[in-house]
Amino acid sequence: MSWIDRFVSTLHIPTRKSLVIELFLMALGVGLAILFAVVLLEDKPPGVEPASLTMTLALIVPALLVLLGRRRWPLTICLISGMLLSAIRLLDVPELQISSITIVIGFFAAGRYGAPVRRDIVRGVVVLMMIAIIAWEARDVWSNLARYGLTERFFLLSLLGGVAANIVLFVATWFAGDAFRRRVEREKELAARTLELEMSREENARRAVMDERVRIAREIHDVVAHHVSVMGLQAGVARQLSKSDSADIGEPLLAIEESSRQAVTELHRLLGFLRRVDETDPDGLSADALTPIPGLHRLPDLRSQLAGAGLALHLEITGEERDLPPSVDLNAYRILQEALTNCLKYAGVDSADVLIDYGTEQLSLAILDRGRGPNAEPSMISSGSGLPGMAERVALLGGTLHHGPRTGGGFEVRATLPYEGHSSAAPSATVPEAVTQ
Repeated sequence: MSWIDRFVSTLHIPTRKSLVIELFLMALGVGLAILFAVVLLEDKPPGVEPASLTMTLALIVPALLVLLGRRRWPLTICLISGMLLSAIRLLDVPELQISSITIVIGFFAAGRYGAPVRRDIVRGVVVLMMIAIIAWEARDVWSNLARYGLTERFFLLSLLGGVAANIVLFVATWFAGDAFRRRVEREKELAARTLELEMSREENARRAVMDERVRIAREIHDVVAHHVSVMGLQAGVARQLSKSDSADIGEPLLAIEESSRQAVTELHRLLGFLRRVDETDPDGLSADALTPIPGLHRLPDLRSQLAGAGLALHLEITGEERDLPPSVDLNAYRILQEALTNCLKYAGVDSADVLIDYGTEQLSLAILDRGRGPNAEPSMISSGSGLPGMAERVALLGGTLHHGPRTGGGFEVRATLPYEGHSSAAPSATVPEAVTQ
């Protein structure tokens, strides 16, 4: 970082460009003050003895340069500007009212950047300083009306106008500084809330995906545990039958039986922490775990539930129906359940089309609707995680998922699930993109 960057950072100046602009304006102010002082010194009216050009430079240059620090030390700069203005007025320094501009800028900075309570105290002190200066100048002119060639009435009217102008100027600057500060604070607060909401949204989406993965893992556990248990029972029966035929077959079958029991035990132990229920059965399984594993054979029940909630289901099945692998059957049902629940909750329609195609190598699903908008009474059929959950299930089986608006209106979800498919990669830690209706 260069010294210029450090200088800009120390004084809280936004950019190098801002620094250049401020220095240019300050140089312009100094130039105008010098020009005015030179002209006044050459063409000074009778009886007027302004301060020298050196005095003008000695006071105007610092009065302008200190403004560079108004963002870092706003209250100090405001006080310094007030004191320099007082000195310029008391010494009658010719400077074309540049000092008046500096005090306004310093006064605004005190309200814009100053700390609470202290900024009001400092601004109050500066206002008292300005009142004292006006009073001193008014007393001086009042006692020398003849020298200045003024009448009492003209002087009083001029004084009244000057006081009114200063009151308007300082009151406006006071409220402007406070208004800008409040606006910036609101913008920061809104930015913080936006960031918080964005982080919350991402966290909720991530948590939804994690919850869905837990749900998938629990269901896969139930599928595997069921089949391994059956394998163990069959191996046990085979071992009993083998006693009358050959003593050699008993040992391998005993090993199969024991391995199956150990596998089930390890599955329960590995995934037991995923189950968060208040009431468990004696084996530590939830009541849901003991219910039949859902699949497409439960579509009539789902259809009845949806009809009761106000969504008619138009079902079309093509291809030759076949026995599906348990994981494909289970996840196909869950995808249909989630997609139809979304139709009920978001589409605002009373019907949806479901297309199921039993292909030679994969099962294809399509859920279509023609609506858009929230439903007054969202369904409570499913506890899944919507589109992110569908993406997780499809990725588990190595299939494809498409979802989005339909041509002509409505929304569609299409999924393909290979019968012998497998996930091409480990589950990602990132959250799948969810498109809402």
